[in-house]
Amino acid sequence: MIPFQYPTLKHKRTLSPPKFKHPRSYKRYLQTEFARLCVYCRQPDSSAPNLNFGVDHYKPKDKFGSLRCIYENLFYCCGSCNSRKSNYWPLDSKQGPYVLNPCDHEMAAHIRFDAESGRMESRTLHGSHTEDFLQLNEPASVQFRLGTLHTLKLLEAAIAESERELSILRNAILDGAISQTDFMRERNMVEADLFKSRHMQRCLSGTLPLAALPTKQHAAALVA
Repeated sequence: MIPFQYPTLKHKRTLSPPKFKHPRSYKRYLQTEFARLCVYCRQPDSSAPNLNFGVDHYKPKDKFGSLRCIYENLFYCCGSCNSRKSNYWPLDSKQGPYVLNPCDHEMAAHIRFDAESGRMESRTLHGSHTEDFLQLNEPASVQFRLGTLHTLKLLEAAIAESERELSILRNAILDGAISQTDFMRERNMVEADLFKSRHMQRCLSGTLPLAALPTKQHAAALVA
């Protein structure tokens, strides 16, 4: 999986959380709904421990107060995109230009990630507006994406090497070329390295599994 790519189809919400009194109580549901990715810049929340992800009101609550706690108006996004988008809403609600979101727009038709340059390349007016307004191609962000892709390539090679070493060890024990004690010691070391590499790969790619959502009868505990 290549991270930072935009979806080609509109997202259909799959979760129906209980009614909460505060928007931030929907955060865990939104994290699951949008696969732990910022809906705007596509960065996963697992790629760095200090990332601040939160709940974005697509239609800003100061203009659309009735949508303040409506799940369909809430999106999961990183702190940078949330801060930059802020209370934006186009003066012309019919024509835009809009900041793209995955439920209302086929995002890849408007903006795409170029893995060679690390940039988000706009393809339409709405894509260009989203890229510019959210500063998706600021140098630090571009370098972070390129660095992430490079690290993922290194991890892929490390995982393949660990798997090769495990295969060699299994053949060695079958052939009697290594003692059981040495086999266990070497296997444990290689498996530990393999676990670390796979964990980091999942963190950077955004495929790290999420904890189960609370059941509805216990969901009230999430209300702030």
